Amino acid sequence: MNKIQEIDRVLPGKPLSVIEEFESGKNTFVFDGEVRSSVIGKPVVNMVNRILNVTQRNPPMIPKIGDIVTGYIDMLFGNMISVRVVYINDKNSHSGFSAIASTRISNMGNNYYSSWRERNYKGKLIFKVGDIIRGRVYSLLNSSIHITLEDKDLGLVYTICFSCGNTDLIKVSGGLKCPNCGNYEERKVCIDYGKEAFTSLYDKQYLMG
Repeated sequence: MNKIQEIDRVLPGKPLSVIEEFESGKNTFVFDGEVRSSVIGKPVVNMVNRILNVTQRNPPMIPKIGDIVTGYIDMLFGNMISVRVVYINDKNSHSGFSAIASTRISNMGNNYYSSWRERNYKGKLIFKVGDIIRGRVYSLLNSSIHITLEDKDLGLVYTICFSCGNTDLIKVSGGLKCPNCGNYEERKVCIDYGKEAFTSLYDKQYLMG
């Protein structure tokens, strides 16, 4: 038992004790009669209840309802998009979570969405693989992260010209225009669209580090 308490770090799958001595607690599991760690961390023994836990090192940030996430679109399917989450509430996330969002426009009564429904995309917001977007978590149903893009500060944060690859598109009414080739794209851009809106997140992590 003393040897367990002296261990500073264990890896997933590491045998820590037999079940006759301690019960399996948080971040542990039982295999072949042994209590083993399921995470990287430090063993913690509860001598009163005879339970063996492992305190996880650097646990991943898990998005909660109301959190703001920023990431890039890695997949389009039907009326949905998959977004690989890179930042949660402006903090860098290495967890590898993906969120999903609908590209359908809800029947909101404001003029912004009314003008979108009058366009040629049949009530769908236009996004492309590689787009950097910002969304708000509104549901964690079925262990999936569901985000909405419909507020003014949500939506497309940064992208490049689909036609010529120019990286400095200009935000105009209803979308984006490329000053290089003149290409116009109807997009749902956030109120602070631009390269700076995304790179500033990186700068924050650098200053915090």
